Amino acid sequence: MKRHREEQVDLYAARRRKRYRRILKRSLVFLSIAAILLLLYQKRDLWLPRLETIGSKHPGMHGDSFTDGDFPLAVYGSGDYQVGKMNQKLLVLSDSYLNIYETNGTLHSSRQHTYGSPMLQSAGNYSLVYESGGTRFRLDTGSGMKYEKTISDSIIFGRVSEEGEVLLVTSCDSCACRMVIFNVKGQAYYERNCVEDITEAAFTPDGTGCYAVTIRVKNGTMQSVVHAYSFKSGDLWSSQPLDMLVISVYNTDSGLFLLGDEAACYLDSRGAVLSTYRYPDALAGGDCIGDTAAVLLRNDDKRTYTVAIMNGDASNPVLHVYDKTVKSIGLMHDTKNVLVQLRSRLESLRLNGSVGDTAAVTDSCSSFLQIGNYVFLTGYGRIDRVAFRD
Repeated sequence: MKRHREEQVDLYAARRRKRYRRILKRSLVFLSIAAILLLLYQKRDLWLPRLETIGSKHPGMHGDSFTDGDFPLAVYGSGDYQVGKMNQKLLVLSDSYLNIYETNGTLHSSRQHTYGSPMLQSAGNYSLVYESGGTRFRLDTGSGMKYEKTISDSIIFGRVSEEGEVLLVTSCDSCACRMVIFNVKGQAYYERNCVEDITEAAFTPDGTGCYAVTIRVKNGTMQSVVHAYSFKSGDLWSSQPLDMLVISVYNTDSGLFLLGDEAACYLDSRGAVLSTYRYPDALAGGDCIGDTAAVLLRNDDKRTYTVAIMNGDASNPVLHVYDKTVKSIGLMHDTKNVLVQLRSRLESLRLNGSVGDTAAVTDSCSSFLQIGNYVFLTGYGRIDRVAFRD
């Protein structure tokens, strides 16, 4: 009887071990599947866009001709993303990845980041990604990341030059803000403590200095002052106070073009005002390449949009009025024609205001970026491509 009870105990123990091994095996399988799913979710910005384009081609249109490509590109994440260009490559910054695409839609590389509120700037073969309000930033090229740094002060905004130099405007306990310049190796070699807030900045064409815009209020009016600095010799010049809030600074062939909230103007190489155009309507956008500039104005009462084209002189721009919605404008790099995005088409405006070539587009796109002969149209969670050669 005792032996029989022992055999029963051994049998029960064997069954428990067998059941335990079965449960353990199932748990390991479940954990493995969960780990794989988690990894796939973390890498979703890399594989989901490629999955969507398997077995299909999406045409870009130019007149009656079509160009095949892996479009539209799907952008996954929070829904907000930024685009830029690195030479002839398309940059797409989402909340988790910096993806680099060839112009045909092929994914060149995907680089993960962990920045909160990431911001993208690019020039030449360099891209700058920085954490707005944070302390981290990185410099990338087409071949890989050059460096990544963490600084002690929070970053207000940043810019990058075609030589790979980085300009950061940061907070500062002892003054209004601080401007720091880093070389292509990530070494800080110029710092400036500023008594006034810097709201915009741009490198000089040769990269040996920069222009910085500061704001002051006089008699209740917002005024901007442009300062020119050399990284070797310090202060160069300061402009007279300008009755506008300067939004963007562009290098021209002989000086600067300033896009402001209420006016636009050209400055010479010493900061003197050459010509000014005060907007009759509200500013909706603008761009400048070389001496050619264009601004988009919106009149809500008349329900009209006006494109004002300037070629080195802001005092008498060429005007083209639209009685339909204009979403965005930009200058074409080769011809300097103005590319105008309407609801269902793109069209170019020549310097004399006449309409050039056109191409059909989808109404879901809100803005665009030109790279070579292609226009990349950005919409919620997707990027389309259109060939445009005017």
